[in-house]
Amino acid sequence: MFIILSVIITLVNKCPTNVQYFIIYALIGVGIALLFAKSAERTTANVTIQNMGIVLGGSVALPFILFFTNPIGTFKSDACTLALSNTGVTVFVHGKKGKQDIILRQKGYVMMDVGGERKRAMINDNGQAFFQNLHAGDSVRLDIDFTEPYRTIYPDSVYVIKPNNNIYLPIALQGIDKVQGRVLYKDDPLAGVTVQVDTLSVISDSTGRFSIVIPEALQKDNYKVWFTKKGFRTKSATATPQIGDPLEILMEK
Repeated sequence: MFIILSVIITLVNKCPTNVQYFIIYALIGVGIALLFAKSAERTTANVTIQNMGIVLGGSVALPFILFFTNPIGTFKSDACTLALSNTGVTVFVHGKKGKQDIILRQKGYVMMDVGGERKRAMINDNGQAFFQNLHAGDSVRLDIDFTEPYRTIYPDSVYVIKPNNNIYLPIALQGIDKVQGRVLYKDDPLAGVTVQVDTLSVISDSTGRFSIVIPEALQKDNYKVWFTKKGFRTKSATATPQIGDPLEILMEK
């Protein structure tokens, strides 16, 4: 029973601590002792020390047999050493177009959540961020810290650390799918103004407000916006919707 219990503990915990190894060792020792209890007097162990032969008999031989055979030594695996050793990971930050689409160069940081701790690494000129002192098998989540709202495309993704591994992190600028604002004339709302971005256009409503939804294929970090109305001068403005400030345009006759 003691030996079976030690085997179960070993199978459940692939990388036991020193205390857990001691418990496993003790369980196996008790199990072996009980197995040999009835035949202890017939148990012998031959030990050679400096060309001197020593024969141990009876119950005295049992602890020596246990000590020299070290039955739990075979349970240790390379996986334990691998999991407990430190390793590093390189995170490659890129845009929607693929791994060569480096949209952040020496800008911002990669944030890594691992084991209840948040690590932070700067993005270099090649779009890379380096993390050290990680352990193989750790599960991590990644995000971007930058003045503009860049975010990971797959925010719920969990990455498993492998020794000296590379992680490719696709990101995109958030909040660039809409251009909106208000058109005024002498501080009053101006309706009927044509507002155009690329090939997209809308008409300002009775409150002077407008909103243009930008399809993904045309999205970028800034837009050139044109405002036209018969009897008024044509105006243009640059919109950066990710900042969160709507446009406010004052038309002139």
